[in-house]
Amino acid sequence: MELTRDQLLLLLNGLYELDHQSLVVEHPADEIGELLRIDLADATESTVTMTTGAVSYDSALDEIERAYGPQVRAELPNSAAYVKAVVASGLADIRNRDEVATTITRYGYQDLQAGHPPRYAGIDTNLLPWRMHDVLGIDPALYADDKGRAPVNGYTLPAGVDDELSISYRYGENAMPASRLADVFGSEYARLAGQPTEDNRETRLGLREFRRLRETRPHDIVASDTGDTAIIDGCLDYYADEPTGVILFSNDSGFIDEARAQKIPAVHIDFDIDIPRELTGTWDQIATLLYELAIIFGVLILPKATLYGAWEDKDPQNWKREEIDIDPRSEKLAAILQRDKPIVEAHSREV
Repeated sequence: MELTRDQLLLLLNGLYELDHQSLVVEHPADEIGELLRIDLADATESTVTMTTGAVSYDSALDEIERAYGPQVRAELPNSAAYVKAVVASGLADIRNRDEVATTITRYGYQDLQAGHPPRYAGIDTNLLPWRMHDVLGIDPALYADDKGRAPVNGYTLPAGVDDELSISYRYGENAMPASRLADVFGSEYARLAGQPTEDNRETRLGLREFRRLRETRPHDIVASDTGDTAIIDGCLDYYADEPTGVILFSNDSGFIDEARAQKIPAVHIDFDIDIPRELTGTWDQIATLLYELAIIFGVLILPKATLYGAWEDKDPQNWKREEIDIDPRSEKLAAILQRDKPIVEAHSREV
């Protein structure tokens, strides 16, 4: 059964209904095992315990590399991506929140009613997979100050970023066969045959976000080639004769230094090296965390259900709808999901 990121609440509700209020989330590889535990005590304030933090996860990756080689290790997210997935869920924060807020306050919050020119946000390739519109609190459709001014008024979308996100590597085509991963990590990985590799699944998250912003938000399409210099030069050329301007966001210090050297407002987004062991958040945030982890790991094991971030028939529409595949290992859970999913979909169509 395919569920969207938002519909993963149905999975949490179903497990809660079956009296599974404490959930262990695991990776099928013996070297990794349990990633985290979820206590579904309250839909607005539940606890997530990161039993495998980023540092201990890095040690597991080293063990896998020693046993199976660097190519196999590369098919698991690195520890930085693990941290970023948690931040993308909203359960943890970036490290330099105050610096980001200061930059946005200085260059954003334009008063369009008073005739001020709009200011757009340019998000680098390395940040687009991680839901920065929410993490940074900048999306003009969602956020505004008490005077009705949005942090930014839209997005700058360089063609070079689109190109960087569109590179495709797939198991069994131009990468190792999924059967190799099934031999190492578990039989579940056989379902990833023909699907994007781990690194490419991350960029698919970013590509989906890039296209969503292009389709649903005010934006400027900026001509550029790939690479930091080309993207920055493209922004510089585009806005040279425009009243509008851009704030650039990146996780690459070199990118930020180069942008600032060109007098373009820019801020480096810092992430912690590790994840706090105890996190508190809503079921919506937990659903987003499960979605992000299912995508980057490919497979997650929960009580009574296996989650597939990619599977043999996943197509562009599944990516666009933010869908993952749920394989219920319980007839009761399957019945609950089959009961509730049509109700939610009918309500969504009415809204």
